[in-house]
Amino acid sequence: MIAHVAEASELSGRVVLWLDPEADYPVSRLEAPVRLAAAYGAEIETVVVADASSDLTDDVPIRVVGPSGFAGARDFAVHERQLELLISRCRRAVDGVGAAHGVHVRHSRASGDAVDRISEMCLERGPWNIVALARLPVSESDTVIGTLLANVSGATGFLLCGPQRTKQPRVVVIIEDTERLTPMLRAAERLSGPRGPVHVVIAAETVEGYAEVEAQSRLLASEFHVPVVFEDVGPTFGVPEALTEFVARLRPSLIIAVFGGSALADGRELSRASVVAQAPILLVR
Repeated sequence: MIAHVAEASELSGRVVLWLDPEADYPVSRLEAPVRLAAAYGAEIETVVVADASSDLTDDVPIRVVGPSGFAGARDFAVHERQLELLISRCRRAVDGVGAAHGVHVRHSRASGDAVDRISEMCLERGPWNIVALARLPVSESDTVIGTLLANVSGATGFLLCGPQRTKQPRVVVIIEDTERLTPMLRAAERLSGPRGPVHVVIAAETVEGYAEVEAQSRLLASEFHVPVVFEDVGPTFGVPEALTEFVARLRPSLIIAVFGGSALADGRELSRASVVAQAPILLVR
């Protein structure tokens, strides 16, 4: 499936930006989802998902109780007010970046299991959504992306926002098989701008596998209008960290890759790649 998000007028998808109200979102971290939406003429809908237990507190007064003189004891209402202020801060940050790029932004809030709520949002208005994670939950980094991919059928891709050290459009596509090459290059062509180029990095463990993927990829790439540069990285020989370091040296503005393959095998390797490359990563199915 091609990583695609519907135009705003089509009402069949948008960029769903999952926010953590306790995180700080500098402009550099919000540029990727906004630029992605702008490239497709789409809009952004932010979502803050509260813990399921919050449903039980709507009509029940709760006070956080501590030992006598405990400075942290405070009314639950105060806690809720602080949460609302944090949410407002995050939303204002997205509104500001959206306005700068001419992208319409809407906001929503849900409670319960985050994956269930995001899945429902994508089914209600889909199927051409891209889910953007403003921050990968550290405690669940091994499973959250895999769980989203398995359960959110109304999304064509998942964007892990990250620090962006360059504003020059330099899209890097990590190719592991030629079946996904065409849709990945189509997404890269859209996101790199009319001048490109798109940099292709082949992730293959053996010399034979590398040569086979490269030969087929060069044939398919010749059909695209954007310049495609094949980086001479060579086989990984089962060491994906070397590939990550190579991609980082290219100073990408965006990485497009498949999750669960040899390059980004799991959530930990994804987190590491995001930090080392200092670039957002668009994961395709």
